[in-house]
Amino acid sequence: MTGIKKPRLGAIHNTILDLLKANPEGLTIYEIRERIPDIDVQQHLDKRVRELRYYYNVPLRRRGKASVYKFEGARADPVADDGGINAKLRAAILHKAHGRCQMCGRTVEEDGIKLQLDHKIPRNWGGTTTEDNLWAICQLCNGGKRDFFATFNDNVMKKIMKLESVYERIAETLRLYEGEAVPSWLLEFVANANDWQDDWQKRLRELRYPVIGMKITATRKKNEAGRWEAAYVLEKWKDLPSNHKFLIKDFEKQNKKNKS
Repeated sequence: MTGIKKPRLGAIHNTILDLLKANPEGLTIYEIRERIPDIDVQQHLDKRVRELRYYYNVPLRRRGKASVYKFEGARADPVADDGGINAKLRAAILHKAHGRCQMCGRTVEEDGIKLQLDHKIPRNWGGTTTEDNLWAICQLCNGGKRDFFATFNDNVMKKIMKLESVYERIAETLRLYEGEAVPSWLLEFVANANDWQDDWQKRLRELRYPVIGMKITATRKKNEAGRWEAAYVLEKWKDLPSNHKFLIKDFEKQNKKNKS
């Protein structure tokens, strides 16, 4: 890693790293836990594993019916942001939440939840430790979001987040799970990755225009808290033409003209 910022890792990170290097077939989170004798460091073990991804390629792979973490070498583009949240920023995020999980809507007072600060867009996807990219969510939602994001390829998502067109970002994210329900909150994050969209759902609807030709249906799915949340399913993919923005605007113009 010559010329690259030295990883800021603690003893637990290095212990996990050594275990993964010694087990090239991969280890489940439970197998990692069994191999670490000090129970005091296990409370946030899964988070420590994820933090390794800021510097190393540690994807979640299938091994039979199990999901295992595998060490696949150092990242060529380690994340520079160390993710530290100071007291002032923490207070601002919690104040905005008003005691309510910003993902499922449950509250500290009525439901007895505990709020955790979380990066909306993961740092290893290019997300930053800023107020716009932080929110307060309950432990259940945080765990569900973490497990869902672990199924994505970090390098693929990082490329998607850098796409200039909001249409491309939304479409390519849906394409990763073609035929399956993708939660609306994920599409909102992706849509707003490079520029704020006043109505990202309109951009999604525009992908259904005949000039684009994608088939995207709205549906609902239960989140980790057992509550229904909006989701979208890509049922038919079509490559976006390079002039897709012009085609969309021209279609709306003609449609408006036809109605007048």
